[in-house]
Amino acid sequence: MSKAGMSKAGMNDTGMNDTGMNDTGMNDGVIEREGEPVGAVRLLPEHGRSAAVAHHLVPDLVASDAAERPITVDQSNVSVVVGEAVVVKWLQPPVAQPSSTVALLRHLGAAGFVEMPTFHGQYMDRERVRAMVTSFVPGATDGWDWFVEELTDAIAAGSLEGPLRSADAVGMLAGRLHVAFATPTSFIAEPVGVGSLGDEHATGLALLDEAVSLTSGPEGERLTARASQIRAMIDALTSLDDVAVQHIHGDLHVGQLLRSPTTLVVNDFDGDPIVLPAARHRRRSAMVDLAALMQSVDHVGRIVARRHPEWTVEIDRFITAAVDLVAIAYRRVRPMESGDDVLLAAFRTIQELHEFVYAHRKLPRWLYVPDAALTAMFTATSG
Repeated sequence: MSKAGMSKAGMNDTGMNDTGMNDTGMNDGVIEREGEPVGAVRLLPEHGRSAAVAHHLVPDLVASDAAERPITVDQSNVSVVVGEAVVVKWLQPPVAQPSSTVALLRHLGAAGFVEMPTFHGQYMDRERVRAMVTSFVPGATDGWDWFVEELTDAIAAGSLEGPLRSADAVGMLAGRLHVAFATPTSFIAEPVGVGSLGDEHATGLALLDEAVSLTSGPEGERLTARASQIRAMIDALTSLDDVAVQHIHGDLHVGQLLRSPTTLVVNDFDGDPIVLPAARHRRRSAMVDLAALMQSVDHVGRIVARRHPEWTVEIDRFITAAVDLVAIAYRRVRPMESGDDVLLAAFRTIQELHEFVYAHRKLPRWLYVPDAALTAMFTATSG
């Protein structure tokens, strides 16, 4: 879900909302450093709380009185950078222990995947995970910053070489991530299996019905005029029997890709924020992630087009080439399987419906993005 992208469109959350831990007294909790228990710590209320957690987890990196600053982009949780060394992410709401997100992070680490911020541990209180601590990537910005800026600068300079090279790098990174997810470890012994597409098909149709019912005006007319084609694309899922499923990121878009002058990493493994927590980390087709990533690269172009309508030709050329490059690069690392092309087309469509519904539920200003994407993907019909 492109929630981070919306923040880059001017919807930053500048406040802290630490629900679940807003008490004004001391709050005892249990700290678990990655690999070993650390014991109990009394967390300071409000200011200083994040530093206290971080210090107990990684005392060699963070002092007990280290400076704190919130990360103010739009996000489902509340994140605080401590000592410019780690990020303490306070979960909104806290989740039951054991955390599936923590299990995935430990699994990826055991599989040798290093292209993500290092996971240092978690803070638990009353059998619930309140916060997780990962390394801070100095000088990094997410893709709704770096990719949008790179494309803007490239078009102004008359060359798409840089953004297309980035699309290639993004696709290869996704491939390596999925290879790691599919590698058995002591944390997840059977990460790959076989599953049906019944739930995916039903979800896609439900999203279509909701998007059509909610969307009015010119956007609604364009969506309704394409509804029959969209439904047919989703119904193509019924042509496939059981498919390969595995653990995936679940919310993979360019906003989850942090780039610094020296690195490109994947961030935020909490899954789709509008899906119930119990279902966020179920095994699904890897094409769900790839489709979401491809469409987010499309969305980079839509954002730039909104700001620079005079660049329509150049942006259309970028979107066509870059989206294809993501898939081509992905295939170099993780070859596609039988039926993946059908899955990818359907999931790309479903992702845009997801964006329609998210815009209505959370951020109406974002509606122009899935409207433009679906309008480009499908031709209007009278059906």
